[in-house]
Amino acid sequence: MRMKHKPFIISGFIGLAVILISVISLFIFPQTAPGQIAGIRSPIIAFEFAQTVDEIHTLFGPDGSPEQADMIRKMDQGNILDYLYMLLYSSFLFSFALTIVKQSGKQWLYLGAVLAILALIGDALENIQLLTITAHLPSGDIVAALARLHWFTWLKWGSLALYFLGASVWFRRNGRFGKIIAGLGIITFLLSLASFIQRGATTESFTLSVALMFLLMIIFCFTTKSIPENQSIHRPA
Repeated sequence: MRMKHKPFIISGFIGLAVILISVISLFIFPQTAPGQIAGIRSPIIAFEFAQTVDEIHTLFGPDGSPEQADMIRKMDQGNILDYLYMLLYSSFLFSFALTIVKQSGKQWLYLGAVLAILALIGDALENIQLLTITAHLPSGDIVAALARLHWFTWLKWGSLALYFLGASVWFRRNGRFGKIIAGLGIITFLLSLASFIQRGATTESFTLSVALMFLLMIIFCFTTKSIPENQSIHRPA
């Protein structure tokens, strides 16, 4: 019987590129900041979820200070690299969703591909606001960009949370490891709701759970056993 070898292997290799860029980003984005906002330790996550001009100045430091200049430089460099990162992770999610549809025959799972595109759009628009804010930070004319940032940030993160929730329906039927991923996907979605309602400690937990979901899904791509061509990987619960 002719076998399909690793149906998610293409997604897996894209995922490896996602991991590589993630590691490189750690050396480009600032790892510390002059101040924290809402108890969020990661400077880039704090920047994405910032809501007021005062919070931006707390995060970046006083106008004209060396700390602010260094933060702006590192944030801009990281956000420019982020355009490559967003293309990679959205491609990973898109190809993964298409493979799920092919393996399961469930047409509604095409919504995952749509959500991957929405996450890409949200991330690209979010980056425009982030770069606009750093460009205008010394003048303080960032109120409009901050207002747009909130919606584009949640277009990205909300799309990811919904993607993982939908994928969890499929993962829970695919072995013990699949059930683990499904459980984390549900937790990730619940954390997104908590973070949307009240920004703070749950925000960082939410973003970390998203990163862990990517990692587990990439591992899944390489550990899923080959299956017969006429047999779906989707099995009854």
